[in-house]
Amino acid sequence: MELMHLTVILIGISVFVPRIGALEKLGEPVLFGPSAAIDRSVVDFFCEIPGKPATLSVQYDLYVESNPGKVIATHSSLSGEMATFPLRINTQYDGQLICKASGHNDTDIESSFSKAWDFRVIVPVEAVSIISHPSIENIWEGQTLTLQCKTNKGTYVSYDWFWNGARVQMPYDSNNGTLTIHRVSAQNTGNYVCMASNQFNDTIFNSTSDIVNVHIKEYVSKPEISFDVVKREDGVYTATITCKSQKGAPLNTFSLLNYTDLMITETVDITSVFFNVPIELNRYMGQMRCNASNEGNWILSEPVNLIVETVRGAVTMTPVKHMGLDFQVVRVELRCKVERGTFPHYSWFLNNSRLVGQVGFYAVDWSDESVLSLSLGQDSAGFYHCQATDRFDNSTSIHSPKMLISNEVLNTVSPLVAIVVFTSFALLNIAVIACCIYGVVLRRRYSRKYPLTEQRRKMEITVKQEDEDKEDKDYLFLFEMEDFEEEAIQADRMSDSAEDEDQSVDESVLYEGTVSE
Repeated sequence: MELMHLTVILIGISVFVPRIGALEKLGEPVLFGPSAAIDRSVVDFFCEIPGKPATLSVQYDLYVESNPGKVIATHSSLSGEMATFPLRINTQYDGQLICKASGHNDTDIESSFSKAWDFRVIVPVEAVSIISHPSIENIWEGQTLTLQCKTNKGTYVSYDWFWNGARVQMPYDSNNGTLTIHRVSAQNTGNYVCMASNQFNDTIFNSTSDIVNVHIKEYVSKPEISFDVVKREDGVYTATITCKSQKGAPLNTFSLLNYTDLMITETVDITSVFFNVPIELNRYMGQMRCNASNEGNWILSEPVNLIVETVRGAVTMTPVKHMGLDFQVVRVELRCKVERGTFPHYSWFLNNSRLVGQVGFYAVDWSDESVLSLSLGQDSAGFYHCQATDRFDNSTSIHSPKMLISNEVLNTVSPLVAIVVFTSFALLNIAVIACCIYGVVLRRRYSRKYPLTEQRRKMEITVKQEDEDKEDKDYLFLFEMEDFEEEAIQADRMSDSAEDEDQSVDESVLYEGTVSE
């Protein structure tokens, strides 16, 4: 029994000892092939172990790194040849490929793996469309608009956006197919197109979406309120009040308020509306305002006082003269204005004949006041006046005083003007003469009262004049003055010595006399 156990042990040792000595690790395989291929095309990949013995049988397996459990190709190298993997490409092969090398039917050889091989599967781009967030039917100014370019097929796609036929200038990511516009306004309204493209070698595939028309809806702007007056056939006066906004996407709702009291409301698909309100002339009817709203946005107009005054008071006509190069009046503007009246209408008359439109020597312009422009000549000479009536009712009119306009009248100096000019000139001469006489008298009085001051002033003037005349001889004069001063000093010294001698003589005589006494 013991002999049997020993035999089994020896057999086991004999079996296992050679296998342990045969364990080896394969060198790192090298995988290579194309870096990209078109979907459904057929390409070859290759894998080998550099320096592998030709007698060593190796099993090569090819798989995608992201799915190592699924082998996409296999090759058995029994005589040392390079492994070849012919593949019909599909999108599942996109990514990094790995080649695994192991012993062929030999589990005693440790497997090795190649470095990853980057491989791109190019699917030509097809069927491009644009998706809008929010929907293009409901985009309001101030919102953020996102346009997304979607493709039915395509890998490694780049995107380009076009607006009204031109490439979009704002920055966007060309790789993710999304165009985002923040705080949209009416300026972003237009036709948008997305073009998707990809490339394999020198072949470019592209597809363009259908045009998507984006219309940015605008909130209604602050309305302006105005009114006019009409007289109906039954004699009733009606104020036609206009509420108008510059922008606003329909539907727009306009309301008329008298102070805070709601009077009328109307919803329209335009940006203006008219309200008819009966009124009484020369009576304050209240303070009117318009309220405009759409999509929850509302805004009030400025208030306007509803009062219609008929033309009343005086009508004045003021001439404005325009001179030529020779200082002659060549053109005149007559301005007509009535003292009271909300809607005045003016008419011009020459010698009681109405002037209409613009003919020859005159032109009529209307604003708050009417202006008649005249070119002086024979045709334009005559008596002019203007007439003011209500624009909505011409049954009442007021006339201005008549004024004579002619070349002779406007360019002739009147006697009154001549008298005024002559008198002014004479008074000016008298004033100048009086000032001169007064100056002479005042100067003499000043000289008598302040003689020393006057003399000193004259001496200063004389010295100043002499200094100016002898300006070029100052240098020589300076030396002469120095010599003169030296001589004067010597003379003074001699005089002082003589006086000292005389004094000493007198003192000695005086002393002698005193002693003798």
